[in-house]
Amino acid sequence: MNWLRDVSRAVRRKKHVSSTQQPSILVRCLSTADLSFVGIGCMLGSGVYILTGEVAAEMAGPAAIISFLIAGIVALFSALCYTECATRFPETGASYLYAYVSLGELIGFLIGWNAIIIRILAVSFVSRGWSAYFDNVIGARVFNFTMDVLLDGAEWEVPLVSSYPDILAGVVSLSATVLVALGTELSAKTGRVFVLINIVTVLMVIAVAFVYADYSHLVKHGGFAPMGYGGIIKGAAAGFAGYSGFEAIAFAAEEAKDPKKGLPISVGLSFVTAILVYMGGAFAITVLADWQNINAASPFVSAFEAVDAKWMSIVIAVGALCSMTGGLIACAYCFARAIFVMGRDGLIPAIFARTSTTSHTPTVATMFGGIISVIASIFVNFVALIEFLSLMIFVEFVIVAMACILMRYNPTRDHCGEERNIEHVVQEQKQRQTCNKELSGEINNDMTYQSDNDQHSTSSSTDVQAPRFASEEITPAEMDKRRPTVTAIMEGHEQSCEYNKDLPAESEVNNHDVANGRSCNRFSASINNESIGELTPLLGSLPPTSSQILCQSEKKPGRLLWSSDNPVKTVLSSLMVFIVSTIVIVWIVSYKMEEIRGDNDVLTFVLMVAAMLAVTGCVPLFMLKQYTDEIPFKVPLMPFIPLLSIVSNIILMMRFEPLTWIELGVWTAIGLVVYFVYGIRHSKEAGTVPITPNRYTQASKTYS
Repeated sequence: MNWLRDVSRAVRRKKHVSSTQQPSILVRCLSTADLSFVGIGCMLGSGVYILTGEVAAEMAGPAAIISFLIAGIVALFSALCYTECATRFPETGASYLYAYVSLGELIGFLIGWNAIIIRILAVSFVSRGWSAYFDNVIGARVFNFTMDVLLDGAEWEVPLVSSYPDILAGVVSLSATVLVALGTELSAKTGRVFVLINIVTVLMVIAVAFVYADYSHLVKHGGFAPMGYGGIIKGAAAGFAGYSGFEAIAFAAEEAKDPKKGLPISVGLSFVTAILVYMGGAFAITVLADWQNINAASPFVSAFEAVDAKWMSIVIAVGALCSMTGGLIACAYCFARAIFVMGRDGLIPAIFARTSTTSHTPTVATMFGGIISVIASIFVNFVALIEFLSLMIFVEFVIVAMACILMRYNPTRDHCGEERNIEHVVQEQKQRQTCNKELSGEINNDMTYQSDNDQHSTSSSTDVQAPRFASEEITPAEMDKRRPTVTAIMEGHEQSCEYNKDLPAESEVNNHDVANGRSCNRFSASINNESIGELTPLLGSLPPTSSQILCQSEKKPGRLLWSSDNPVKTVLSSLMVFIVSTIVIVWIVSYKMEEIRGDNDVLTFVLMVAAMLAVTGCVPLFMLKQYTDEIPFKVPLMPFIPLLSIVSNIILMMRFEPLTWIELGVWTAIGLVVYFVYGIRHSKEAGTVPITPNRYTQASKTYS
């Protein structure tokens, strides 16, 4: 049982992160413009030349313009959550980092595990698109050569394997990987050139479309929205995938020159550009040709052929290839950082965290991911994996929205900015024991302390056992002598609170409020070891965490218990109730509405209960205090926007087939095996104490 308890603590431990810029082996060389082009390149990719045609021809008709606008706004909700987290913790890792900090190591590992495969397969997918587009321009010569020379005219017929080896796609994928490995600044500048060419091409397409436009196409065959409201929403769901590349900006946080200012600006510029490009592209093809005649595979070429402007096909080919090249570079950059940061944290072998001494890039992680992407580019059939990749992206967005909410309501994160692990506690044991001896010869059951309003001194942190001050009265003179050695019990905080000369009565302390949580002003609490300290076989009675102290100090008569004791657990519980209820509601509305219309009382009752629980689950989020001090960028209308992001992503997730969920479950199970075999034992947050069944015995011998 002790071993199970130990594993339970291990999977819930959280990453130690500073909210300020820390020295890094990666070079901060990316300007705001560089970040913007990284985001634009990843968001556009091949989508503007393919996705626009699919939405217009098969889902929304001319109303595809509205679909892309809605999709962009909904995607922006998720991007705002990423931006607050990225500016708060300016390190690479994106969704993996935010989940690790707020939800614990196991969830963080699984999100990082998914993030790696998403970005690697994204490179492979775009490489296949690049190869197909280029081969189409030159008359399918690559395909014909491969079939005649390598396969003798017989295509492969193996599940999940491509019908023929796409060598050109492998070469393209390898080229993007090598470019990223050569240096961040070099790849950023190269990507900027390709993205600029793409934007100029789209602007030219829109300008020429105005010349040849026939606006009657916008209202033919059913009007502007021939598929109705449902078609617009279906188109928005498909268009949402086109904006999913914005997280590339979050991956670049550790290499941004000024992340606190550059990240929000670059996210805004990227979204404005991407929304205008997608809407402009949809407008161009629907005014050039009847939406029923648009070729979804090559919409721009077919649209200009309809108005006898075939010369534009060359311009479109150049723009499409440049757009996909910029997307390739950005995606390769992302998977390299995703692998690197997990290796740096010890959750996968540390060799992946090695960097080049010349380029200061994670070359091992880059080339490892590149090799996998090359193999996938040549052999994998992506038709069966597109929905799998999309589902993982939506899961990632939900987790980041949860992390954003949790960190906003977490006093530990805002007051202290960091958490400590067992190693840090053990290292400071002797220092705290010395402090306790000076305070009192005996350890009693209660401790009361208060900080002065204006005076602060440097604090390291806590003892292995929570100190309990003597209950006898201490005179102000004695307290002045002891002040230099007294430290508040704060985890990872760089400032501590000194004692007031006049200690208040216990009732006054318990009702005292925290006026400024970040600076620890007027910090006071009454701590009982049995109610706050955590008992462990290894360390005995652990000290109370800073969040527990703050919650105790914020108790006020009339407040609900969850509001004063543990806001983080309350918020997490509320989010889980809200998410589960939302899943039930969306599932019933999506698949069981006919039965409800047929007076199915059971489903109607379940729908009503789920709606009530969803609303009730949000109540604590509007009552608990938000900690916003020193957050460079804040998501507006918290918690409305993150909750809307969660709801929108759940709606999109529910449209996937059961097979897609099974694929996700299999990949997650593989990740769990990797974590429990390797990651849990080598995590940097585990300190020097190994995760084994004999950990308590070994640790007691080591640190006694």
